[in-house]
Amino acid sequence: MKVILKSEVDNLGLAGDVVDVAKGYARNYLLPRGLAIPATQGAMKEAEALTRSRKAAEAKTLGSAQAAKDALEARTLVISARVDERGSLYGSVSSLDVARVLKERGHDIPRKRIDLKGTIKQIGSYEIPVQVHPQVSATVTVDVVDEEGKVTVQGGAIVNEDDVPPPPLLTEEESSDDLEELREQALEAAEEYEEQLTEDDEGAEGSETAEASADADATPDTDAASAAEDKQDAEATTAS
Repeated sequence: MKVILKSEVDNLGLAGDVVDVAKGYARNYLLPRGLAIPATQGAMKEAEALTRSRKAAEAKTLGSAQAAKDALEARTLVISARVDERGSLYGSVSSLDVARVLKERGHDIPRKRIDLKGTIKQIGSYEIPVQVHPQVSATVTVDVVDEEGKVTVQGGAIVNEDDVPPPPLLTEEESSDDLEELREQALEAAEEYEEQLTEDDEGAEGSETAEASADADATPDTDAASAAEDKQDAEATTAS
């Protein structure tokens, strides 16, 4: 039976689409809920109007949808869960959990647009397609991790911290090499500091020398002026 969808229906189509479905599905689900109408000759005009309206709305939101895709693919979502020693979850992570975390990060995406096949039952990294717009799909990276941090994934294998041997102790020769390297770094840092202090002192001395030179240059002018004044006083006395 052919029907015209009046709104989006999961795994079926979008508003204005003409789809062929089982009669029972149409009569018992789609038609009673107002999700579709029979695809009669007269209703085809309504289908065309719905399609035009939908495409106009999509065009207006396409730019923001592309920005949302870029933002989603630029980050990794982390979901913490209780796991056993083999990394298996006590429970599972579903599309509802992914939608919840997305909403917490500012992306309000319905779970029906999150294409998670089944559920996640093991820690690890997963790439999940998310339909952010009829014309834009993003691939979201989701890391499911042990909430206690004891079980991790390393090199594609599940690793329990209890099974990881402690790092080997350094030999006396290796420790000595490390200490010698630290001493050399400390000496280099000290030499650089002393050189900086010397440069600062030389700069200060140069400034003081310049000031003294300026004072010395100004002194003869002062002495000459004083001598001229004394001569004028002497001539005045003689004249009187």
